[in-house]
Parts: sequence; structure tokens; C-alpha cells
Amino acid sequence: MPEPPATRERELDARVEELARRLIALVNGASPEQRPALREYALELLRDGTEVGEAAPAPAATAKTNAAATNPIGIALLLGILSLPAMLLFTPVGLVLFAMALVMGVWGIVATLIRR
Repeated sequence: MPEPPATRERELDARVEELARRLIALVNGASPEQRPALREYALELLRDGTEVGEAAPAPAATAKTNAAATNPIGIALLLGILSLPAMLLFTPVGLVLFAMALVMGVWGIVATLIRR
């Protein structure tokens, strides 16, 4: 029979507190010159050891999610917005960006119609 979550949490808290007391005793037992370095080392080990466990695995993306995330219409809008100031600064680059925006926009519309 599984333990209730509250009991498990109390047990974990008690173990962490006991380990912390032992670590405090070890650091305090060292010479005053070594204490700051030992304290930093203990904190670094704790940070490094616990960061790995906190990262949640990324959910597996489906093909439909990937297709929606890379919709060419969004890229076309961004390229179109960027092409306008680029046309003022350097006309050939602005025109190429605008042409790419048009191609991506048409591609996005066609891909959207095909998907439906």
C-alpha cells in the first residue's frame, strides 16, 4: 500500500534536515580559513546536483504541431515588416526581403489550403 503524500513529504523533510545538520557540523569543524570555501563548495554541489532533476522532459511534438509552428505566413509577415526599413537603407536587400516575404506568404496560403 503506498504511503500518503504528507507522510512521504515529512520523511523527506526530516532527511534533508538531518543531512543539513551533518553538513553544518562538518563545515563548522573545519578551520576558520577553510569555512567560506567549504560553504561555497557545498552550495555548488547542491546546485549542480539538483538542477538536473528539475528539468521536465519536453512533450513530444506531433506532426501537426510542427507544421503549425513553422507556418510560412508568420515568417512572411516578419520578412515583410523587416523589408520596409531595409528598402530605405539598402534598396536591393529590401527588395529581396520583400520578394521572399511574398513567396513565403503565397507558400503559407497554399500550404494552409492543402492541409484543410
